[in-house]
Amino acid sequence: MREAQELTMEALRARMQAAGVTIAEPRLAMVRKLLDDALAPLRTLDTRTIKTVEPAVRFTPGRETRHE
Repeated sequence: MREAQELTMEALRARMQAAGVTIAEPRLAMVRKLLDDALAPLRTLDTRTIKTVEPAVRFTPGRETRHE
């Protein structure tokens, strides 16, 4: 199952493009490994087990209140 979750070079390039980041081609393998290692704990996290402690903030466009 670990192999299915591993960050691919295509996924790394897509993330780079989305972030507007340029990384030299010889460093891509190193960056992919570092990012894959950094994301590993998040992949094992089951967010369904985390208790929500506060409601999400809601923004309503067009209803601006000024306190003057």
